[in-house]
Amino acid sequence: MITLRTAVSLLVFIAAWWLAVALFGVPEYLVPSPPALASKFWFLATQAGLFGHVPVTLIEIVAGFVIGAAIGIVMAVLFVRLPLLEIVLDPLIIFMQTAPKIAIAPLLLLWLGLGATPKVVLVAIVVFFPVLSNMISALRSIDPNLLALAKILRMNGWSRLWRIELPQALPLLFTGMKVGVTLAVTAAVIGELMGARAGLGYLLSLGQETADIGLVLVSVILLSLLGYALFLAVDYAERRMLRWHESAAARERLALE
Repeated sequence: MITLRTAVSLLVFIAAWWLAVALFGVPEYLVPSPPALASKFWFLATQAGLFGHVPVTLIEIVAGFVIGAAIGIVMAVLFVRLPLLEIVLDPLIIFMQTAPKIAIAPLLLLWLGLGATPKVVLVAIVVFFPVLSNMISALRSIDPNLLALAKILRMNGWSRLWRIELPQALPLLFTGMKVGVTLAVTAAVIGELMGARAGLGYLLSLGQETADIGLVLVSVILLSLLGYALFLAVDYAERRMLRWHESAAARERLALE
């Protein structure tokens, strides 16, 4: 949630920006003042269909995030249960993750076209790895006493996963998801910059081609707000699902300070 400190920080930043532009006489075509940028935003929103591009990028991010996180969780469980599978697939996964995403994007566009599919796939690739890594670490750091208890109670694999392993893995899993959701915004923009007919990344590319700094800044700000909102959504889910965990008490203490 947006706290008073966050609001104050934003106001201080806007005031400093406005003051710097006025004091140093920065031209509008290089860095517009906050009022000029607000005017540009209003024009784009009311006359140029700005908000028709936001859902395009949002759908790409959310769809890719859900797919990448789901595959990461499933693969982590399989790797922990079947170490041989990890030995076989781990080099391929590392190779795929170390490849620059800006180099992968053109390949996906050539294979899958200019629609939303290549952007969703690129986002899923980016989200997959942090979720996979954190989930594997979480599953391998579970208290052995809990696993011994599962054996005593004769739990099957599914019951042990649902009742013990997943709940214990949630703190690290949400850490990976927070990293993934911030990277997802970048991946979606990269995909749209490489080739798209709509979306905030498309507007960034258009602003660059036309030297429209206002359009570029509006797009960047909207992307930042979109990423921040998605991060807050994951954080809210974490707080709701981990109220029983010791980290919840630490979070409350920090909020009161």
